[in-house]
Amino acid sequence: MEQLVLDLGMVDAPPHTVVSQSNEAAYSLLSKWPSWPNPIVLVTGPDGSGKSHLARRFAETADVAVVNGAALCADDALTLAEATVVVDDADVAADRALFHLINAVRNAGGTMLLTASRRPVGGLRDLDSRLRAFPEVALEPPDDALIRRVMIDAFQRRQLPAESAVLDFLMARMERTLHDAMHWVDALDKKGLAEKRGLTRPLAARLLQSAGGSAADESVP
Repeated sequence: MEQLVLDLGMVDAPPHTVVSQSNEAAYSLLSKWPSWPNPIVLVTGPDGSGKSHLARRFAETADVAVVNGAALCADDALTLAEATVVVDDADVAADRALFHLINAVRNAGGTMLLTASRRPVGGLRDLDSRLRAFPEVALEPPDDALIRRVMIDAFQRRQLPAESAVLDFLMARMERTLHDAMHWVDALDKKGLAEKRGLTRPLAARLLQSAGGSAADESVP
């Protein structure tokens, strides 16, 4: 995975993983693969903190697919363990499926990345002891630097200008999650296309008003 230096003056930065204080510990650990201190690593964090993004980027590095915990099947454990395994939302996986996969990875001498909102608690005693043995690195809620850089990259991927006035306006009113950041970028893109207008602060104000948000301090023509 390639680190993107947090230079908020850059407007042409490629859409790589953005590293800031909120995710640098997880990024650092994943970057050391395959020389991990433990073959199985758990990344935890609240919704919108970037767990799934890190899982996808790590999967690209390892050249494997991401398996969602809800779709994990015990019968697939041996096949999955033939390569590095990435399980997103491992805390919703069935106990039996997760137990068999952990055993299969350990027996195969492989590596596995698990992501979850918090450390999973298995209903099986043996599973629970295995889960407690994994090193855990926690993602903090995204800070302003991370949210701003992610929004800049998202606008640029759509070939749209990332105007400071628009970013400042949105960040003063949005939830501090990466999900919400991407939601407003996508919504602004669609509204700008529908109205055939550029991305401006008045456009962002109308968008928030139509969504029931607060834009009382904005003059909307």
